[in-house]
Amino acid sequence: MKRSWPLRPIVLSLVLSGHARAEEPAPLPEDPMAGARLFQQKGCVRCHAVGEEETKLGPNLARIHRRGSLLDVAGAMWNHAPMMHAKMAELYIAPPQLASQEMANLIAFLTAYQYYLTQVGQPGNPDRGRAVFAAKNCAKCHSLEREADFEKVGPSLRGYARLSPIQIAQAMWNHGPAMAEEFRKLNLAQPNLAGTEMTDLLAYLQRAAGPTDAEPVYVEPGSPNRGRLLFDQKGCVRCHAIRGVGGLPEVPDLGKRREELVRSVTEVAGFMWNHGVAMWDKMRARQVPAVKFAGNEMADIIAYLYFINYFDKPGDAAHGQTLFTQKGCARCHAVTPGAAPVGPNLGTSSLVGSPIDIITAMWNHAKAMEPVMRVQGIPWPKFEPGEMTDLIEFIYALHAPPRVAAPARATTERTTHEVK
Repeated sequence: MKRSWPLRPIVLSLVLSGHARAEEPAPLPEDPMAGARLFQQKGCVRCHAVGEEETKLGPNLARIHRRGSLLDVAGAMWNHAPMMHAKMAELYIAPPQLASQEMANLIAFLTAYQYYLTQVGQPGNPDRGRAVFAAKNCAKCHSLEREADFEKVGPSLRGYARLSPIQIAQAMWNHGPAMAEEFRKLNLAQPNLAGTEMTDLLAYLQRAAGPTDAEPVYVEPGSPNRGRLLFDQKGCVRCHAIRGVGGLPEVPDLGKRREELVRSVTEVAGFMWNHGVAMWDKMRARQVPAVKFAGNEMADIIAYLYFINYFDKPGDAAHGQTLFTQKGCARCHAVTPGAAPVGPNLGTSSLVGSPIDIITAMWNHAKAMEPVMRVQGIPWPKFEPGEMTDLIEFIYALHAPPRVAAPARATTERTTHEVK
């Protein structure tokens, strides 16, 4: 039997995985607790607490708000590496060595814990949701009574108490084309849901449609790995690119929508809803069936979109090249073929892979780099938010393969997993 999770922990699975680049597909872990186990296995727990535990030798990592991307968190780890190594030496603890996937999972666990508690895990406000229900004309088509109101074109929403918010959002999406047609008949504008309005609306529907002592609804967490497959199978990639791969030129690249997609599950569902009418019209014009979701598929798609935007924030390679010199990297590392620097040539080294590979190699070699830098009088480089991302973008660009567009597909091809 598969384990079920409450709605809020869906968010944890969105970020507890590693990612190379959209151009280099790699399996994404399904287990949202991989980073938590590593935190214990690698000995991090000996110095750092997480959550409500008492503070240990190092700071409680759940009480440090970490903004930015995965690479910014890696930058913070790098900044504190000398101090951490000194304390480990006092305690006769060997600095943990990490594989690339372990680094991604570990950082993701720490980041997700804070983000989940402070931003994503906030429940909707049903009182505000009641106002949204009235303002957006939902009551013109739907009732909240036990029996269907035959004067209304839409079904009673009473049964939605048995669904989680993401399941309600999925039902809204699946019925979106029919709802859009009814709005046209009634000469009403399709309602847009801004900010937390989707979250609040779904909270209201749950409260209004069910008893106050109802048990919480459990669902499986969204999977970025399944979401990536669904993004292709549902035909999303035919219109939307991911970091320049696939899609149509006039349609937004969903790998570059960090502001809209690094949000709560229900807020992302609201973002999708707001763009639904334009998408359904375009599908109709291209004679492509409207995409529908079954089971946990919408949560999986949202997990994927959140994941690629949170973990793969685009960097500025030109600024990264400047940082490479300013931070002293160029004193030990070359980036042009034929040079013989103190450290590996980052322009030709086979150790340079994806961004997560680079930061993993930096961490694993930090202890050996410290004494060399000290002898040469090179200060330990510190990175402000965004700088590590730009630096890695510069190094990665030296090895990045050419971008390849997704193969063209017939516009009449039906999407898979069609549901009612």
